[in-house]
Amino acid sequence: MPAPPGGVTDASARLLAEQLRSQLGQPVLVENKPGGSAVIAERAVMAAAPDGYTLMVAPSSVMSDIPLAVKTPYDPLKTFTFIAEVSGMDHVLVANTAFPANSVKDLLAYARQHPKSVSVANLSTGTRSNLLGEMLRERSGNDILVVPYKGSTPALVDLMGNQVQLTFEVTSNVSSLVRSGKVKALAVASANRSRFLPDVPSFGELGLPDFVMPDASIGVFVLSSMPRALQDRLHAEVARAVDAPRFREALIAQNLDSPRAASMEQLRQTLEATTAHNKAIIEKLELKIRPE
Repeated sequence: MPAPPGGVTDASARLLAEQLRSQLGQPVLVENKPGGSAVIAERAVMAAAPDGYTLMVAPSSVMSDIPLAVKTPYDPLKTFTFIAEVSGMDHVLVANTAFPANSVKDLLAYARQHPKSVSVANLSTGTRSNLLGEMLRERSGNDILVVPYKGSTPALVDLMGNQVQLTFEVTSNVSSLVRSGKVKALAVASANRSRFLPDVPSFGELGLPDFVMPDASIGVFVLSSMPRALQDRLHAEVARAVDAPRFREALIAQNLDSPRAASMEQLRQTLEATTAHNKAIIEKLELKIRPE
């Protein structure tokens, strides 16, 4: 798993591991391999035999977004196959509670009136947080600064401490912080509102369709060289696991959205469409691709 303990990816992976343990009657271990924009975890999977015993649980953006911004000596979309979704996810623009703006409109107006005084945390190169932050910078007329961070935890600490004023974060990671008043939410980067933040408008309803991102999820990925029979077996087992009532109840308890039932072909098509969408953003904003 290309993420540290804690957060949406870790929570999803551990819930899946618990369900598969019960289902398969054998140990299922979770190994955190964060860093390198997911390259460290990807290399670990690539070094293992394609025998069905080594899987990667990761955000779908690892395949559709990050490869557009981080150039690797392999093509993740060809090297890996998307087996099944584990949980759904979307992003929300959150602000420090002391930040004077309480809406996206007021935020953009404030940034233009106070150029270079507002900053948005970029959680990792090539992620949705990165792309959305750069889009917000461009929309402000380059009056907002984008500050790089190594993950959610340090960014959220600085956000609550007012070292940065804004960030785009996965809804499940911050919904409890929003409800407790530790941060405030301005808009969800989707066409519809989040079930976990029903009072927060979506960018779609605000008339800002550019900020409506394609559906993202936490999913299971395997090497494409794995025999198709094994891929089909794993697809069926994960699909059965995530459809279990106990699993879905656990997702909701952790503010995670339920996954969609989809074939591997449908998942591949979703990744290809998302890649095309985000490639257009990167080209429009002229974001630089960095080496691995």
